[in-house]
Amino acid sequence: MKNIAIVGGSGFIGTQTASVLVNNKYNVTIIDIVETNLQLKDNLKFVKCDATNIIELKKIFKNNNFDAVFMLAAISNSEDNLIDIPNSINQNILSLTNVLECVKTFNVKRIIFSSTVWVYSVSNLKKVNEETELTIGKSNHIYTTCKLMCEALIKNYNTLYDVNYTILRYGIAYGPGCNPDTILYTFIKNAINNKTCIITGNGSIYRNFLYVTDHANANLLSLNEKAKNKIINVDGDEKVTLSEVAETVKELHGSLNVKYTDKRDGDYKGKVVSKNRSRKLLNWKPKINFKLGASIMYEYLKNSK
Repeated sequence: MKNIAIVGGSGFIGTQTASVLVNNKYNVTIIDIVETNLQLKDNLKFVKCDATNIIELKKIFKNNNFDAVFMLAAISNSEDNLIDIPNSINQNILSLTNVLECVKTFNVKRIIFSSTVWVYSVSNLKKVNEETELTIGKSNHIYTTCKLMCEALIKNYNTLYDVNYTILRYGIAYGPGCNPDTILYTFIKNAINNKTCIITGNGSIYRNFLYVTDHANANLLSLNEKAKNKIINVDGDEKVTLSEVAETVKELHGSLNVKYTDKRDGDYKGKVVSKNRSRKLLNWKPKINFKLGASIMYEYLKNSK
């Protein structure tokens, strides 16, 4: 598979993924409503399109012989999904459905979908893997509901139309250029600007942060035939509590003001997510540990003040 489309390729993970694919001699077309900041070249093209517009999307797929498509377009911030729920449904679910229609119609060999470890929040189990039963009716957050619905739609298209897929359940992405609402970004900026950092709950909620280049490498490896019609967890190796995030930033900056508040409903409390499948099928594991990634981010944000 050499001709790759990335829907949502101008975003944080999409940009890194496009760079990795181009460097590995793939022909990449970024499809997004936002211009890419990458330099276009012979094997990197950009087409402006809103994935909710199926007519325009079909024109692009018709005019290109894509072997695979990465579906990264979505409202990725959990809080943004609550601001305008109808828009969230449109951007997260309708856009995916349109891409699935294009994959079906133009015989694209595979769709690779960016899901999230947040889907495991509907399980009562502490240790989870790709076979853990997940019931959408137990979801208490729009973001989680959308991702579970998207996963179900992909499986439906596989059953009905033989659309091949890979579903990657991402851990929390971070690194230079990440969403400003990411907790590490927020804490570093607050430290630099001498503002208070808010931790909801007692700080014991944890994340397995994953540096963005590790996401991109997993995406590259997911094109492997072994990943076809598989769900694969792509998560960080380290359990980092919110209090530990604050302590890391304090060590980097020298000081940090922290305030603890009541927990929010729907917060993902963290799970022990198995990564055996990503090791076995993709030969993938994270390369950037949290301390190193946090220090890279701190220097980047400090110098871009």
